[in-house]
Amino acid sequence: MGTEIPEYLKRMVCRPAPADEVVPCSTPVVAFGDPQVATVATLGLNPSGREFVEDGSLLSGSRRRLATLQSLGAESTSWLSDKQIRTVLEDCASYFRPDRNPYRRWFDVLDQVLRNGLGVNYYDGSACHLDLVQWATIPVWGKLSDRGVKQALLNESLPHLRNQLKFGKIQLVAVNGRQVLEQVVAVGLARLELSGTLRVGSMACSLYSGKGAGVQFVGWSTNLQSSFGVTRELKSQLERWLVAATVQKFDMEIKSDTDTESQNTPTETGGVLDADGHVVERTALSGKAELFRLLKNWLETSRKATIGVVGKFGGRPCIFIGLDEDMTAVLNVDTKRSAVGQFVEDVKARGPDVPWSVIPNRRGRLNKLTFLAGGAEVPGWYCYLRKPLSRTRKI
Repeated sequence: MGTEIPEYLKRMVCRPAPADEVVPCSTPVVAFGDPQVATVATLGLNPSGREFVEDGSLLSGSRRRLATLQSLGAESTSWLSDKQIRTVLEDCASYFRPDRNPYRRWFDVLDQVLRNGLGVNYYDGSACHLDLVQWATIPVWGKLSDRGVKQALLNESLPHLRNQLKFGKIQLVAVNGRQVLEQVVAVGLARLELSGTLRVGSMACSLYSGKGAGVQFVGWSTNLQSSFGVTRELKSQLERWLVAATVQKFDMEIKSDTDTESQNTPTETGGVLDADGHVVERTALSGKAELFRLLKNWLETSRKATIGVVGKFGGRPCIFIGLDEDMTAVLNVDTKRSAVGQFVEDVKARGPDVPWSVIPNRRGRLNKLTFLAGGAEVPGWYCYLRKPLSRTRKI
């Protein structure tokens, strides 16, 4: 975060607790992770009281996860200095660092679905978690008997959530569970439509998609952490649906953008460049020929060193490429200009439809793609299959 703290974040942190049920000495949870870096956010109702309290005692020292009035040396969130505000924000942004004691038992369930279904995760910064209400409560949300208290918390928090979506880099919000879906619709955050149903045994999980607050929404009715009977098969089906639903949806939006001359400049492939000359993240292409035309256009019209905005983390998907056998590859935002130049020259010499080699990545997973004829790795070319293979092969 820069030297100046945006006013909307100051207002978000420096607000008094709106109800007696808010965990004493807690601070509003701006986000779990950093919405200024992440492109995908999961959405819940409100933070767990366990983020601040365990066995009736306020977490402190190495067990503390987020800023408390005690750790800040403050009496109230209403009177925080810029330094204290910055500490609250930094504690939220760095929540998923291993040394920060993240609540992995809850978040890791969603993280696995994000990794397999959307190619992002909490721990590298490409995803974050937001809540409709930014305050942790005692008792938990489901046991708050006073509906007036719940509504007051929602009304007080919603403007702050809208600002997070407006001023951050979030492009997709994933909603976990029926309660959250119902509240999203009830407060007017997004309009959602039923997209299908997953059935595994006796369990049925309804799927939703829509748009609101300037971002795309997807959601599922089954709460993955607490619903009885959630199986690996259900999660696998959900992951496959996310792959298909998000790539198809973003492809439709990109194509519709080519009919206007608003904020983006369309390329001849249907991919778009932003005003700074980067490829818009989550551009979806139908094959290698479209990738060649987009990257050739980028080389000719942009002077940027990487195809996307790297920020604090470069391993985010920038371009989705549909390949044979229903495989999808991603080209990450930190892919370098020199590597793109090699790719374009290789296609000019050999054509766009030559096979690519699948080679091991740094961790030994067979998911990295190289276009060179001999299967050699290309420095600065960060292209990967969404799901690794069991053996080396050509695609």
